[in-house]
Amino acid sequence: MGHSTGEPGLNGGAPGRAGRWAAIQSRLGLNGNRPERCRGRSAVLGFSSALAMAGALTPPPLRAGDLTQDCHRWASASGNARIAVANQLGADHLLTKNTRLAESDPSKPVELYRFGDLQRLCRGT
Repeated sequence: MGHSTGEPGLNGGAPGRAGRWAAIQSRLGLNGNRPERCRGRSAVLGFSSALAMAGALTPPPLRAGDLTQDCHRWASASGNARIAVANQLGADHLLTKNTRLAESDPSKPVELYRFGDLQRLCRGT
């Protein structure tokens, strides 16, 4: 038979897995009660896990293999061609726009992304 963990659970100290699961449900608030406060390491581990999951869910750049070529095109281009390449690089690599929700008209292009962000993106290529 299972052994008691000595920890009080919702089932009055239920033995084995059931008692541990009840304790977890209680801490997370899955049993209808208010969740217990996370203290110390458990809060840090929870935050770390959330960051790791967010990083895993972030999509990779659409054309990551062309970064070196695109950065070279951006650095050597001028005028409207440079703006068009910069806007494409910024969009592909999810850079921060100068003005939120700004758009660029192809007939009269406007720089949408920050110059410093583009420089950092292309620095190691």
